[in-house]
Amino acid sequence: MTPWIKRWPEDATERARYAESIFHRVAPRYDVLTRALSFGQDGRWKSRLAQSALLAGEHTRVLDLATGTAALPMLLRRLGHRGPIVGLDRSRDMLVRARIKCSGMNGVTFLRGDLGRLPFASDSFDTVTMGYGLRYPPDLPSFLDRVLRILRPRGQFLSLDFGLPESASCRSLGMGYLFLAGSFWGLALHGRPGTYHHIVESLRAYPGQRVLAAVMNAAGFADISVEEHLGGMAATIRGRKS
Repeated sequence: MTPWIKRWPEDATERARYAESIFHRVAPRYDVLTRALSFGQDGRWKSRLAQSALLAGEHTRVLDLATGTAALPMLLRRLGHRGPIVGLDRSRDMLVRARIKCSGMNGVTFLRGDLGRLPFASDSFDTVTMGYGLRYPPDLPSFLDRVLRILRPRGQFLSLDFGLPESASCRSLGMGYLFLAGSFWGLALHGRPGTYHHIVESLRAYPGQRVLAAVMNAAGFADISVEEHLGGMAATIRGRKS
């Protein structure tokens, strides 16, 4: 599959611009794609993540990074969360859809911003959530430091993303599936087979959920747990600020 897969940008600015160009194209069909690639399990995984966020309380302050079309803020409200929620994303196209979907929801606001510069004061949030966004920061330790800074003491970080199975054969199978399924849905939804190849591109540069847990530990997170889905092709990672 290598000839059809680009090299994932290492430079932060280049990567952010590349990602923004991708989400400009895929925003109208983004929710369809995440359901399709997860065999319909995406909603259940996000619901479990939202339920974990609610364990901190119904009136906590939540930041949803790489909020996309606001799937997690909407789930939190449906499950009974009543505190303020801030959704941050770089993509204008995603934020347009997020604001439409959450219109009428009190206390849910959206900001355009970059994962490299989180524009919030220290100790601002009880919970930081993230769905399919942890593959994008080029410097994960620095990004995790920023998340720790804006979390309140005992605040939690919850992330759902694609993952890397530990077994080399399962990893190859998973990457092959994402390439072929992504090509099919890229053609079906956008008329371009390569539309979703960025998922495989990003995973080839991603350390995987087990290594990420170790990086979180080194950054200072506590109570770290990894919940794998589909044999490790996706994973939910949880950590807490000491």
